[in-house]
Amino acid sequence: MRRLLPCLCLVLLCSSAAFAQNSAPKWDFTAGYVFNYLENPPPFTGHRNLHGFSLAPAANFREHWAAEADFTYTRSISGSPRRSLLTYMAGLRYTWRKPDSNWQPYVHALVGGGQLTGFPTGAPGSRPGTTDGWAGKFGGGIDVVVGKHAAIRVIGLDYYRFHGHIPGGSQRLDNAAFTFGIRLF
Repeated sequence: MRRLLPCLCLVLLCSSAAFAQNSAPKWDFTAGYVFNYLENPPPFTGHRNLHGFSLAPAANFREHWAAEADFTYTRSISGSPRRSLLTYMAGLRYTWRKPDSNWQPYVHALVGGGQLTGFPTGAPGSRPGTTDGWAGKFGGGIDVVVGKHAAIRVIGLDYYRFHGHIPGGSQRLDNAAFTFGIRLF
């Protein structure tokens, strides 16, 4: 992790040098609804449905490649205790752009940090706590171009991992996230 963060920063800083060689838009911004199928932290089992939003600015440094940041916030609507997950990540995105097609499939790999609130700190019935940790999002989806400067994110499907640190150990939560939204460029 210590080597990954400096490399990621270097990629983001050097990407501006390649803007002149790009036929894709220099920047884009995606905003959307996120459904997160969150794994319940131990000692509980099962999953909890979280709903929220995602904001993802990106700098396209090649025709198909972009440096992307992602800020996602999801929370449970019902149940007790209420859980929420806030993550902030950065990484690379590959978007397949073909001149005669409105469909733009993409894949991305993002890593960063996050904060989970409302998880149990001990036995069932104990007071909910907050944990910080690292997060990763790996997946892809399809955008459909609907105008000169807009596309609809028809579907985004990601493996969404959160690894938190709790007293006496750590917790690994494996999740699935579905995203629908709009991309402006």
